[in-house]
Amino acid sequence: MTYAEAAREITARLARGVDDTVAAGAMQLAIEAWKSLAGTDLAWDRFGLELLDVRARLYSEHDDVVVDAGAPIRDDAETRLAVKTLLEQLARYHDRLAADDRDDLARRLSHDAGAQQLRRAVAALV
Repeated sequence: MTYAEAAREITARLARGVDDTVAAGAMQLAIEAWKSLAGTDLAWDRFGLELLDVRARLYSEHDDVVVDAGAPIRDDAETRLAVKTLLEQLARYHDRLAADDRDDLARRLSHDAGAQQLRRAVAALV
């Protein structure tokens, strides 16, 4: 499966509901894009800084999640669109968790902050 295909599939799964494993897969794909494309444009560095912080706070328990897809080969419009769409959906996922009053306030605030950081990561690629 190509990177763009995997990103579209995970984006669709995230849109269907709350699933921690799918969200962790989205984060893993985004990190893979950053690792593969960092150095081609400073935007990827800004993108990566936001992702690394979100991953450390919200995904430290999901280090074992792996998405079987090729790494993005080049920094092109298709790759950026796939990454941006994926992270926009991941931000909406965290918005839903931030609004869920079954969780404690600190955790909800962390999800809200994560959603904001993901949107900053997307904005870095525009």
